[in-house]
Amino acid sequence: MLSNKVKEIMIRDVNTVAVTVSIFDAMEMMVAKRVGRVIVTEKQVPVGIFTEQDVLKRVVNKKLDAKKTSIKKVMTAPIRAVHEEASIVEVLGKMYKGKFRHLLVRGDKRTMVGLVSMHRILRLAVNLGHDLEENQTIGKIMSRNLITVESSQSIYDTIEVMIKKDTGCVFVLSNGEPKGIFTERDVLTRVAVKDIDTRKSSIREVMTADPITMAHSSLIGDVLAEMYKCGFRNMPIQGDGRDLVGFVSMGDVLKYAKALDVDESVRKAWKEIEEHWESEEHYTPG
Repeated sequence: MLSNKVKEIMIRDVNTVAVTVSIFDAMEMMVAKRVGRVIVTEKQVPVGIFTEQDVLKRVVNKKLDAKKTSIKKVMTAPIRAVHEEASIVEVLGKMYKGKFRHLLVRGDKRTMVGLVSMHRILRLAVNLGHDLEENQTIGKIMSRNLITVESSQSIYDTIEVMIKKDTGCVFVLSNGEPKGIFTERDVLTRVAVKDIDTRKSSIREVMTADPITMAHSSLIGDVLAEMYKCGFRNMPIQGDGRDLVGFVSMGDVLKYAKALDVDESVRKAWKEIEEHWESEEHYTPG
């Protein structure tokens, strides 16, 4: 239930690095642990978070030596947090408003007790969805703003497009046909920790080729379950032909998760969240 406490779904085994470690060492740890973020600590106190998004926007294509520069220079700080007794719906609201993928969870003494991630929210949505008579198709919640690049485009230029468009993934085309997807995870694992000339290498060399896709007529629950099983943050959606018509992102998962609970207090909370989030006066860019 979305009215339950966030401590019930948080990650308790949190990966951390000291504020003095190099960017490269932090990235290598993320690759080895197969995680999209690490918490940065100073004297065991959380002072920031370093994510795949930071790798994209602050590390690759920048004139810095990742092996000699400390993680402090590129981490996101201060780190946002919620109390372990906060309700899941309250946490979803914070993620909605701030476009956060991760939130630190603190205990009564403000110590770090865990981390809540969008992946955990996805699992919640999948589990709750199993108990519903699902008849909504993915076409109702998918994003239609596809960002595309040609397969011959350089890695450097592709990353610049991702930064400019503020997107975590682009779809790679060849003669108008979809050939692959390139995501923040690819930026980390296939570019940032590799010895590669991003200006001279094409995006086809590091993209994920022939990604799994699902039809726009697929049930929402089936798509989310596939995303969770495969560990995908983005799922390409195809129309009746082979054309891509959209994709499902973690933000779309939030749109779906709010509809999974019939508790009146949760519905009221979601209404307040949406009104606050959609207000330009209170909007906080990510």
